[in-house]
Amino acid sequence: MSKQEKTIQAEIKKVTDVLSQNLQIPGFQRPYRWTEKNVLQLLEDIYGSWKQVKSAYRIGSVILYEDKKKPESGFQIIDGQQRITTLILILRQLASEQAITLSENLKFNHSDSEKCILKNNDFIVYWLAENIAQEKADFLNYINKFCEFVEVRVSKLSESFQMFDSQNSRGKSLEAYNLLKAYHIRAMEDEQATNEDKMESDRRWENATRFVIDPLNTKHKPQDVLKQLFNEQLYRTRIWSKKQAAFGFSKNEIAEFKGHTIKVKEEMEYPFHNSNLLHAVALNYFNGLQVQVKGIKSRFNQKHLSNVNDFVSINQPIINGKSFFDYIESYVEIYKQLFIHKATPYFLKEFKNFYQKQCFYKNSYRTGDQYLRELYKSLIILLFDKYGEKGVHKYYKELYAVVYRLRLEKQQVKYAAVAKYPSDTAIFSIIAQSKNYFELRPITELAKKDIVCVKVEDIIISFFDEFKVDIDYSKLKS
Repeated sequence: MSKQEKTIQAEIKKVTDVLSQNLQIPGFQRPYRWTEKNVLQLLEDIYGSWKQVKSAYRIGSVILYEDKKKPESGFQIIDGQQRITTLILILRQLASEQAITLSENLKFNHSDSEKCILKNNDFIVYWLAENIAQEKADFLNYINKFCEFVEVRVSKLSESFQMFDSQNSRGKSLEAYNLLKAYHIRAMEDEQATNEDKMESDRRWENATRFVIDPLNTKHKPQDVLKQLFNEQLYRTRIWSKKQAAFGFSKNEIAEFKGHTIKVKEEMEYPFHNSNLLHAVALNYFNGLQVQVKGIKSRFNQKHLSNVNDFVSINQPIINGKSFFDYIESYVEIYKQLFIHKATPYFLKEFKNFYQKQCFYKNSYRTGDQYLRELYKSLIILLFDKYGEKGVHKYYKELYAVVYRLRLEKQQVKYAAVAKYPSDTAIFSIIAQSKNYFELRPITELAKKDIVCVKVEDIIISFFDEFKVDIDYSKLKS
């Protein structure tokens, strides 16, 4: 029997057999978010199959992870949480003792789950009363005896994540960045990482896809910081730093974030991999000290954030596995600090107030203006990456001048033009290759160039007037 066959088992099981197991929802799972429309579809599918007297109705598949070393921990639901939860709600209303017992033991990890459960439960009560008020026992009997799941049981956590991504990419297409999660969790196998490390990496990843600045404020909607970072700041910065035009991030570009795997007790494949090994060894050494190492220069002046690694660099070679997740988490936090959290007296207050005023003006909703804002943010992150708070304080206006002159110089700011502009000016390369502020002088030269204005935006005009840049209005249409 092959290794694959030993670690993955698939079996068609009746609903009662699946639900009779010790099922658990791991902490990294997304909340239960099925809508009434999803619930209605499931109810009508089962109802239709029942009325047509079909001998079996396949509800779908579930992926369960079983830790062979900890059998008492039960089966963790990797995929199928939405269907299982909804089915339990239906069975509870049909007076299934098994479902009642399971629902009391199943723990959900998000307040969003509780809201959806209560709302959907009310809908199920209404639907059952309207459709099978006198036939509940027969409907319950059909679900118990004729409804089935395809249960996929996996004993290696990395394979469960891989299968989850594969399953979900068949229907609604996954975001490109999510394909990287399974890839790097699989790489953690070669590092001999524990299951706890893998689950923690997945939990941090998922939290970044649904970040809420204030969970107690219902007006604050979840933000997918990972989608933002990969689509704009990380991928495009790495490409622009190579003096290349950077277009959108898609599945075709995920190789940019696949690097070298440091395998335990295995020699490097090529000499240039030695630097990757050195980087990995150094990180393990510093992480193992669990103390503040003397001499390290933080990007922050007055704070230390444990989830921002002082040794990461946006343009660094990618080391697969845990190092990659640490790299991503660092920039998730940096992005929040720079662009999501409100200005504070001690962290870049002047820049943040400037950003809100100059990047969110009356017409900033236009597509072209949004392109410019994302370009500006990418430059700010790269500058912060290299020189920290001090560097941003010194150059945020120069970077604004380099970017937003396009709003005045073009009738329309098009995506292709913004994609190519940084490679034409080499602005990212200037920052990435610089060793000190003296080598950032070309930024000031670009910022101070005269402008031939063809479109007026008052707040940007006012900025350039204060910045003492000459503006030629001769091409402006009356």
